[in-house]
Amino acid sequence: MNENFKPKVTIMIPTFNQAEFIGDAIKSALAQTYSNLEIIVGDDASTDTTPAILEKISDSRLKYFRNSRNIGRTSNYKNLLFVHATGDYVINLDGDDYYTDPDFITEAVKLIKGNEDVIMVVARATTQAPSGNYISKIPFQENATGMQILSKLPDGMYFFMHMAVLYARKPALEVDFYRSSALSSDWESLYRLSLRGIVKYLDRNVGVWRIHGMNESGTIDPVKQLANLAIWPAIYKEAVAFGMNSVLAKYSSAKCIAYFAQSSCVRVSIFGNTALVKFALDVVKSYKFAALLMVLTPEYAARVMLSLTGYYRRKRAP
Repeated sequence: MNENFKPKVTIMIPTFNQAEFIGDAIKSALAQTYSNLEIIVGDDASTDTTPAILEKISDSRLKYFRNSRNIGRTSNYKNLLFVHATGDYVINLDGDDYYTDPDFITEAVKLIKGNEDVIMVVARATTQAPSGNYISKIPFQENATGMQILSKLPDGMYFFMHMAVLYARKPALEVDFYRSSALSSDWESLYRLSLRGIVKYLDRNVGVWRIHGMNESGTIDPVKQLANLAIWPAIYKEAVAFGMNSVLAKYSSAKCIAYFAQSSCVRVSIFGNTALVKFALDVVKSYKFAALLMVLTPEYAARVMLSLTGYYRRKRAP
């Protein structure tokens, strides 16, 4: 094993009008103990005090890039990765989140040493929401192939937390990372990338993902929720190209769509039953097998029925 293994790691921090949080994100990135570190902030033409905050931070590891116009969340991710990042490995920390484990990257790199097949290292993170905190789970095994991971979904232990995944930059560029504009553009990219190597698991809780009502990924827009389901056929189509049985791929994709469709029903129900029924019919129209699985899975069917009764609307009411 090469004890001098010190690949360059880039922490990408995309941000837009997050002046309230951006300082915490940058401070937590700068607190990482790993020595060969690059931190790049991609400001998507913020109109708040973000530029002024960045001007006050002086550190040779930190680079600040400001877009001349707003290009949108996923395009900002992609611009950072394809244009500005120079690390051998990359991790994305959204401007409203922060790391709590200063040794995260140091320990992640240790898992890559001596094994060039490791394409990503996945850790745990805390979701901080008004309803309470939740710590993500990881499998008990030390590593897995992308094929094994995709065959287990939608088991929650195999869901990736974007801010807790260190991945190899060159293969990410080759698979056109962040090609999708869907809400879960990170998953669409990370799961496809996982097919190209070994995924190592790091049993550490490394940071906090803030849910505060302004997150794009937390939107309840029915159109965006429906469009987001399309990431799963795309992911599993690629799995077939890597050797997954096509029937298993279609079944696994349908399971994921059913899981997230019933979750979306809960979110969409806030708009009332007219919007909810339209959303459900759109799911049936686009994903018939997944819709059938949703109906035949008691837990999912119960959530849809509760949504129709207005249970979740009342629960959200102040």
